[in-house]
Amino acid sequence: LRLIPQVLDSMCTTSPTSVSRVVFVCTQNSARSQLAAAAWRAQSPIPAESAGTRPARRIHPEAIETARRHGLELAAAAPRRLDDVLQASDYLIVVCDNAHEELPAIITRSHWAIQDPVPDGGTAVFDEVMTDIDSRIGRLAPRLIPAQAS
Repeated sequence: LRLIPQVLDSMCTTSPTSVSRVVFVCTQNSARSQLAAAAWRAQSPIPAESAGTRPARRIHPEAIETARRHGLELAAAAPRRLDDVLQASDYLIVVCDNAHEELPAIITRSHWAIQDPVPDGGTAVFDEVMTDIDSRIGRLAPRLIPAQAS
């Protein structure tokens, strides 16, 4: 079962939401969340970071190559713990089912169930994930506006 986003878009009439920063989260912060933050920065003026609930030691090499193929930069990125990144005013997007389950219910967030490309590890799977991420960001970014600095 999969929702058709365009149908939901036509039903949504809410005004844009003001946010100071978007933080993408997955368990290891080695692929999906890193790719999502890089893609967000390319599509929106709102700052973006990424983090993990249990970060890996390094970014997955295929994630770095996927970013490069899509004109994004991840070579200097490193996995980080959510506790070290998250601020109270952040708009949190969890791109991993496992991380979504691990986070306490009190943390307000959006949940995008994006396939983990790491187990398959192939170029085609990583590109498919990148396409999914780009599509989701393309639908969300116009609905968020940068918060005014106080």
